[in-house]
Amino acid sequence: MGVVGFLLGLGLFLALLWNFAIFALPAFVGFSAGWWALNHDAGIGCVVVGLVAGGAVFLAGRIALMSRSATLRLLVLALFTLPAAYTGYNIVLQLSGAGIPSNIWRQIFAIAGGLAVGCTTWIRLTAPMESTPFHT
Repeated sequence: MGVVGFLLGLGLFLALLWNFAIFALPAFVGFSAGWWALNHDAGIGCVVVGLVAGGAVFLAGRIALMSRSATLRLLVLALFTLPAAYTGYNIVLQLSGAGIPSNIWRQIFAIAGGLAVGCTTWIRLTAPMESTPFHT
């Protein structure tokens, strides 16, 4: 039962990583801003600072992706994709340490995981935005 629970939890964790990879940069900025605010005696306001900073980065990125400038879009795509790929690489590298003793194979799987997460992030950011039920 423990192995099944472990595999189910690992699968859910990887599904979350896969679905939320585009939020790696805003999450990093939000956590960094919140941590900075906490270290400067903001108290519970550090949560607000982190949420506002992360939301602002995500909103600025989405607005920049609607720009006509190909250079700006490429820069924003790189800024969002590279942290996601790095995060995917590190997570796969750490998780593969539990069952793969060879460092070479761990690196191969980690590079493949980073590429998969990076490519998925790139594709999800370049896909047309879905319309919401509020738009006709």
